[in-house]
Amino acid sequence: MAGAVSIRGLAKEFGTRRVLDGLDLEIAPGEFVALLGRSGCGKSTLLRILAGLDAEVEGAFSVPDKVSMAFQQPRLLPWRRVWRNISLGLHGVDGRAVAEKALAEVRLESHADAWPLTLSGGEAQRVSLARALVREPELLLLDEPFGALDALTRSAMHRLVEQLWREHRPSVLFVTHDVDEALLLADRVVVLEAGRIVAEHRVDLPRPRRRASFVDLRVEVLADLGVDDVEAA
Repeated sequence: MAGAVSIRGLAKEFGTRRVLDGLDLEIAPGEFVALLGRSGCGKSTLLRILAGLDAEVEGAFSVPDKVSMAFQQPRLLPWRRVWRNISLGLHGVDGRAVAEKALAEVRLESHADAWPLTLSGGEAQRVSLARALVREPELLLLDEPFGALDALTRSAMHRLVEQLWREHRPSVLFVTHDVDEALLLADRVVVLEAGRIVAEHRVDLPRPRRRASFVDLRVEVLADLGVDDVEAA
């Protein structure tokens, strides 16, 4: 089915360390899945594999033909103007036109000719998101894209990502360490530990969400992560 993701028995080793250990996961077309887990549990490794950046794995997986990824760092080329960063690698289209359209979607239409080093952290991350979306992916992989942003910018990015997901409807696999972020955005929260899925939670709450609406679910997810002091988290 177009846009669907299927993972069966996926395993990955780095030397003697088994980072993914027989992982199984299904993502439906248009579903927004958040992946939580402690550092080193295999979250980013899984995204790299699905993005085609690591082929040395065991098991089987299938992803849509069109896959895009946005990283924690924007990874913009400083010697190319913003619109050229977005259109990089596109062929057979008017790169300037599609870049400007993507910039308008992330509310940066006036920054097409800017140099990356003149952008704020939030602006650079929006350009990175535009670069991913301009390829009209059926699967969008987000690897902690808001981790380096301040709280206000991060909140604005949450709203923007939700809006863009509603408009484009890709399947999304979103890696984060922030439980609230996962519950604000995702249809389903998956908890990873030692390379295996240990818990899943369906988030059947109306959008847009407020933190007060998922207090009890937050406690459950934190418990899955081994966090007992909820207030400290």
